[in-house]
Amino acid sequence: MGKSIAVSLLKKYLSGSCTASEAAEVDHWFDLMDGVPDHISGLTDEERLLMEDEIFERILQNIEAKEHQKLSLRPKKSIYSWKVLAVAASLFLCLSMVLLWMQYSSSFSPKKGFKSSQSASIRPGGNKAVLTLDDGSLLVLTDANLGKVADQYDMSVVKTAEGELSYKKRKGENPSEMVYNTITTPVGGKYSVILPDGSKVWLNSKSSLRFPTSFTGEERSVQMTGEVYFEVVKNPKQPFKVRSGGTEISVLGTHFNVMAYNDEADQKTTLLEGSIHLSTGNFSKLLKPGQQASINQSTGIAVSNNIDLEAVMAWRNDLFVFKDMEIKDIARQLSRWYDVQVVFKGTPSKIPYTGTIAKDVALSEILSMLQFTGLKYELNDHVLTIIE
Repeated sequence: MGKSIAVSLLKKYLSGSCTASEAAEVDHWFDLMDGVPDHISGLTDEERLLMEDEIFERILQNIEAKEHQKLSLRPKKSIYSWKVLAVAASLFLCLSMVLLWMQYSSSFSPKKGFKSSQSASIRPGGNKAVLTLDDGSLLVLTDANLGKVADQYDMSVVKTAEGELSYKKRKGENPSEMVYNTITTPVGGKYSVILPDGSKVWLNSKSSLRFPTSFTGEERSVQMTGEVYFEVVKNPKQPFKVRSGGTEISVLGTHFNVMAYNDEADQKTTLLEGSIHLSTGNFSKLLKPGQQASINQSTGIAVSNNIDLEAVMAWRNDLFVFKDMEIKDIARQLSRWYDVQVVFKGTPSKIPYTGTIAKDVALSEILSMLQFTGLKYELNDHVLTIIE
């Protein structure tokens, strides 16, 4: 059969109407396939375009009927099993040629990867953080009981039933002098905090936020590292300022995300609602909703429009969303969430990957997906080696 297969046979396979021998023929073709087929007989360009939507919808229907697990190739509320989706998506690939991660691949061989049983035992991250009080003492919030965990002068620090931290005014206490707390999430951690002014922040893994226990003075100022999403309470008389490295973000009341990991080339600030003013060195910009600023200390601030907000906010929704993303960029996210060190043996591939994965799955499920695309890897003692 080689690399050529009739569209009519694939249609029958998808609809479940083929004979046992025909199904075996398709299965055999799929097992032997080492690249995008050179030719699919009986398909014109116009027919190919008309077929894409029909086939993909049928794929999703077939998957939905079989399993409801935790993986998807495109953002939907239902997240499906990779094992089922991989087979269907591969057939769709042969018909439509639109799966981005295969566009530049010269070798598609699902059975060539290396798999370690250790990946099954590497669990995803979760609600984990440490709070540093003004006197330097540490509170492990993961282990703390619900209710009050500390008093900070005129404020009580409370762990709520929702598993977040909240600062509440103590009755009869006067505002304190300016003292600071710092919340830090480890690799594989996340946490949310309601600040003294009612503003709410969410910290992604490997992030920190330093803030006063009471906002006094002319501004509300915090410092951050890593990635943090802010929903700031409006107060025109007391602007809210976020400082990260050499960048300052000034707001009155708005929703925005700041990604400032040290291992990323640029700091990215994305505005969802309201307006913010950014400044770094001699550069400054005013952002509008839907815009993203890429900040580089050397080259300044570059603003992009029509940003995919779903991808930016995926981490807040406990998802990985990869859209045209190279493996080296995916690896950084996996490293921060699963607490693994990722190294490359060879030059990282530039094949673009697109997919949506729930962040509560084990590392093994994600590695299985990547292995199916032809990626080879080894996992030893929390060191993930990707072999190119």
